Parts: sequence; structure tokens; C-alpha cells
Amino acid sequence: MPPRIPGRYRMNVRLGADGDVEEWLATDEQLERPVLIRFPGPDADPGRVAQFLAPIRAAAATSHPHVQRVYAAGEVDHSAFAVAEWDGAVTVADRLKAGETLPIAEYLPNASGVAAGLAAFHANGGIHGAIDASAIHFSAAHPARLASFGRIPTTTTTEGDTAALAVVLRESETGTDNPSIRPSHVAEGIPTAVDDALEADEAGTLNAAGLADALRNAFLHRELEVEHAWSVKPLLLFATVVAILLSLSVVGLAIDVDPDSPL
Repeated sequence: MPPRIPGRYRMNVRLGADGDVEEWLATDEQLERPVLIRFPGPDADPGRVAQFLAPIRAAAATSHPHVQRVYAAGEVDHSAFAVAEWDGAVTVADRLKAGETLPIAEYLPNASGVAAGLAAFHANGGIHGAIDASAIHFSAAHPARLASFGRIPTTTTTEGDTAALAVVLRESETGTDNPSIRPSHVAEGIPTAVDDALEADEAGTLNAAGLADALRNAFLHRELEVEHAWSVKPLLLFATVVAILLSLSVVGLAIDVDPDSPL
């Protein structure tokens, strides 16, 4: 049974379990909007309750477009709960399971955005502890967002968080967990600078802010290359047309023309 959630939230549908965390789709009746409610299972002891709430409070203090918003949280009935925005809960793991990797146009800005969101979360004292492909929510209606706060942690450091995010960002573009396959190997147009940034991050030599900067710079460099390529194309087309016209002129002048011919 759920803990005693404040009365303004009407529990609608149990979505399932994220490890030992229960998830429900609910309605905030005061604001008339859907919300996601998460709480530890009934066997949670005081230590687990505190562990659940710590990253949620850091997330609530983080205002970033690539971090899922937390509206409310608290302890109740020897347990705890968190109320977060409802974004459809479609995850990168769902997309990969369906055989969909991220298009380049979506990948680069969202990858750098989530890394920047993680950096902001870390700046507020947060450690996610369990980032994987199911912890990144991403659909056509929303930018990619770091979510699933309050899981049982598998790492307790910011370095562990950032390395785990790098693995997710690599897999989301390659579609495989093979670490030897890098995004530029399978996606034409991904700069090798992205491979280098993710590899450095997985090795622990970049923090989240450094990863965000490296991915952002790779994105900007690619945009400049694309813009330059498009700016050159009209000139090439014009030069080609001029060359054809000149060739036809030369051929025409070289032909002996009979002035009495009907042609």
C-alpha cells in the first residue's frame, strides 16, 4: 500500500516498480495536472528512506531543462514520497529496446544538455547513484531529462555518475553495449570529438561540466561545418552551369555553318 500521500494528489494507476521504488501516475487536483509519484517499498528502513530522499531534495533544488522537476517530497508513515513532473516516462531504454537510436540532430544537443543538467544537480550536492538508459526520459514532446532519483545507488561519487552517463550516451547512439563501438563509427556526421569526450569521461578524466562543454563544442563545430558545406554548394552549382555554357559556346564557334542551310 502507498504511504499516506497528501490529499491533493489522487492516485490513478500503478505504473510498476523501479527497483524497490513504486511508481504511480496521479493527478494534482489543486493544479489539475498529471504527476509522477515515487516512494520506497514497504520494507524500507530509516536508512533507505534517507537514502531515497537525499538525491530527490537535490533534484528539487535544481532548475534545469534537462533535469526532471520535483514538485514535492517528504517523510510520512515511516516512509517517504516524491512528486515529480509527468513527462510520459518514455526512456532511452524504451527507444533502444524498440531498435531506435537517437537521430544526430537530436543526439548532440540533448547529450550536452543532460550532461549540463547532471553538473547542475551535482552542484546542489546531489549524487544520483544509478544512472542508466532507463534513467533518461526522452520523447518527441520533451528534451532528454535526467530522472529516476531515489534509486538504490550503485555508485556514491560524482565521477561514478558522470562515467555512467557517458556509457548511456554512447549506447544511445550506437545501439550496443560494446564499448569498442563509438558513435562516429555508426552515425555519419558525429564528430570524433564526441568519441574522445565520452571515452575520457568513462575513464574518469572529465566531470559532468567538462563533458557538457566538450559535447557542446563538438555540436557547434559540426553546425559550422554543415553551414560551410551548404554555403559552398550554390557556388559550385553556379560554376558548373558557367562551365557548361562556355563549353557549348566553344563548340558552337568551332562548327562551320552553311549560311544557305535551313538549319
